[in-house]
Amino acid sequence: MTRYSLKSEAWREYDFNGRVYRIDRPRELFLSLRGTTHRVVDCFGIVHCCPAPGQNGCVLRWSPKNASNPVDF
Repeated sequence: MTRYSLKSEAWREYDFNGRVYRIDRPRELFLSLRGTTHRVVDCFGIVHCCPAPGQNGCVLRWSPKNASNPVDF
């Protein structure tokens, strides 16, 4: 799992054929090169599981119990 900073973004949106999912104040991106989803952690510590670009599907979000390890596979 690769971790990237998103602190330079004010917000990010995912558009699924007109259905838009917006994440305000994203902070980190967790990406697995083999996966079809990625995780975005916002400034409140909420984790958003988003389909990777080109993938269709639902968006999940959760608040981790352990803030020092927000994504665990």
